[in-house]
Amino acid sequence: LPSPLGFQVDSQALTSDQAGTTERSLKSDSPAPASDCEPTLDFEVTRRLLETNLRDTYFFFSNHLKQLYSSKTKMNQEDFNNLQKEGAERVRVLQYDLWRLSQMGGKEGSWRKREAEDLSEEVQQRLHRLQHPHNCATAKKLFCNLEVGCGFGCQFHRLIHCFMAAYGKNRTLIVNSAGWRYSPNGWETVFQPFSETCTNFSMKNITNWPGTSDSQTVRFPPFYTIIPMPENMPLAIPKDISKRLIRLHGRPGVWWVGQFVKYLFRFQPNIKEMLKKKEKSIQFQHPIVGVHVRRTDKRSEAKYHYVKEYMEQVEEYFAGLQIFNPNVTRRIYLSSDEPKVFEEVKKKYPQYKILYQTKSVEVVDLAKRFTEASLIDLVADLYFLSRTDYIVLTFSSNFGRLAYEMMQIWSPDASGKFFSLDTPYFSHSGRPNFARMRFFHQDRRVNLTIQEGERVMLPYIGHNFPKELKGLYKSSEKIPPYKMENLVDVVNLSSP
Repeated sequence: LPSPLGFQVDSQALTSDQAGTTERSLKSDSPAPASDCEPTLDFEVTRRLLETNLRDTYFFFSNHLKQLYSSKTKMNQEDFNNLQKEGAERVRVLQYDLWRLSQMGGKEGSWRKREAEDLSEEVQQRLHRLQHPHNCATAKKLFCNLEVGCGFGCQFHRLIHCFMAAYGKNRTLIVNSAGWRYSPNGWETVFQPFSETCTNFSMKNITNWPGTSDSQTVRFPPFYTIIPMPENMPLAIPKDISKRLIRLHGRPGVWWVGQFVKYLFRFQPNIKEMLKKKEKSIQFQHPIVGVHVRRTDKRSEAKYHYVKEYMEQVEEYFAGLQIFNPNVTRRIYLSSDEPKVFEEVKKKYPQYKILYQTKSVEVVDLAKRFTEASLIDLVADLYFLSRTDYIVLTFSSNFGRLAYEMMQIWSPDASGKFFSLDTPYFSHSGRPNFARMRFFHQDRRVNLTIQEGERVMLPYIGHNFPKELKGLYKSSEKIPPYKMENLVDVVNLSSP
């Protein structure tokens, strides 16, 4: 679910002085926890449910107030604005208290950071072992062709699906990136190789998906023809780390996707140096909100959203930070494929520091979008968007979803650090997602009755919906979200 009001305190969003003041106030206001005290699974899940429902309640009342004002009433503009402002401020204070609660739940600053690092290191070691078998000649492999007829975000998500399928089958991933439309030199123009020791295979012994356990090399099919679907596609997580991950992160499936992104997004030394110089030249600092406005090639695929819609959510975030820092600097990192967007933001929002890359002619020219210059620009935008404290985007965009997935690399839990102007987060060719009813619900207007504990299916966005599930579950579309709890998809996998 989107995070509307933006009050999500992160150590990066505080200056060192502010972080110290906050830490001292917490120490003075609450007793010190036991030395080895850590939050339980139930504590973390309940805390997140409370936070999510609180946000949804604000939107419920806010939307009804807007409807009330638009109808024939006597409420004037000033009264309406004041009422909405006070309501938002009340929720921000409550969110601040919730954040304090999370700090008391097991030395948040140390436990969560340590657990996130340990869990990530374990997964990265698994992926490294998968890609570096003892004997490459005899190792079972999964072959994936990088070149598909879509943009970078789409291609990268295709690669993640290939990698996940390889993990599920305990096969080394082999990728053909020769003749890549973004760079004739292939993947290693920007990124490190998928493996340093196992890159060769023979096309003579290749078998189409799914193959058998004896197949030496299996070819993974395109997005829309993956039959049968691997059981570990997003947003499923492995059972052996599920309890730790559910306790750690608000969206375990997104964190798991983020680990594959982390392995794939290992830059070449020259790209690392380039990003370091860019970071210094644009004066990238915190707090900062990422804004991704996708326009040119998405006009036929998704609803058009005005700059004002993005900036309203940015303002909500900084209004939340103002509670403890009235003089907070309003700073955004702006990414867009439409040059006019940059001019519009600079003109209409002079109170903001606007950080962005100077776009080259090749990048903004649709006819030259698939070039090496464009690739490097896209990678830099992804990097900086993912390093922000909060991001406003559209999840209908593969690029936007990829930036959100990459955010999970840098923070122990970045699950709520976003606002999507259109769809919820989803994964093309992913598994259906379910929720469990926490309470009984009845709506006679639509002849709907659903019991506590019953499973309901969340709206499916994407491709390859499993036909065998059609009609088996009630849809969640007409059920109040506050009466449901999203279920984590856990699958049995043997780790490499």
